[in-house]
Amino acid sequence: MKVIGINGSPKAAGNTRKALDLMGEVFQQAGMEFEVLHIGKDLHPCTGCFRCAKTHTCTLEDDGLNALYARLIQADGVVFASPVYFASVTSGMRCFMDRIGCIDMNNGRQLRFKVGAPVAVARRAGAVNAVDELVHYLNYAQMLIPGSLYWPLAFGNRPGEVEQDGEGVQTLQVLAQSMVYVMQTMDAGRRAIQPPELPNKVYTNFIR
Repeated sequence: MKVIGINGSPKAAGNTRKALDLMGEVFQQAGMEFEVLHIGKDLHPCTGCFRCAKTHTCTLEDDGLNALYARLIQADGVVFASPVYFASVTSGMRCFMDRIGCIDMNNGRQLRFKVGAPVAVARRAGAVNAVDELVHYLNYAQMLIPGSLYWPLAFGNRPGEVEQDGEGVQTLQVLAQSMVYVMQTMDAGRRAIQPPELPNKVYTNFIR
């Protein structure tokens, strides 16, 4: 089984990456493959063209987004991790979620029933807001979201400081253990129980 960590930080080796690595140790101890994808820079924002409804891929200038989506489809679990700058996820994470979400919605919801977890890393405040954003995305994608002993966040400023947040470290480790349990349960149950069919989505506009 495989878990992918999405590093939404523009810094490839900052505290967000360290938070993912702390979880990665748990995944690897459980015999799972773990990989971190750094997406915090160079992704274009979604333009709302909805051409992906026909192509099932993003038709913007190739910046690696489609390749990232293909990697997610192959994973059993995904951790969406972002630092917090202004009480929100980063602009890179937002671009990633907007475009992946649009493609997946128009491509049979390939992320449906994968195990997903949100993680926010902050210097001081705003982390809960960022977690809320990530949870909304995971819910819309119909991913399964396990919990931990606390909200999935940790604190640190300079690279590596997140390891000094004892409660944050434990929260991330328990979150990873919960993910492992749900993934293993899903894998065992998949042999006996088929998921419900995906219906055609009903769209209702509030202005007619």
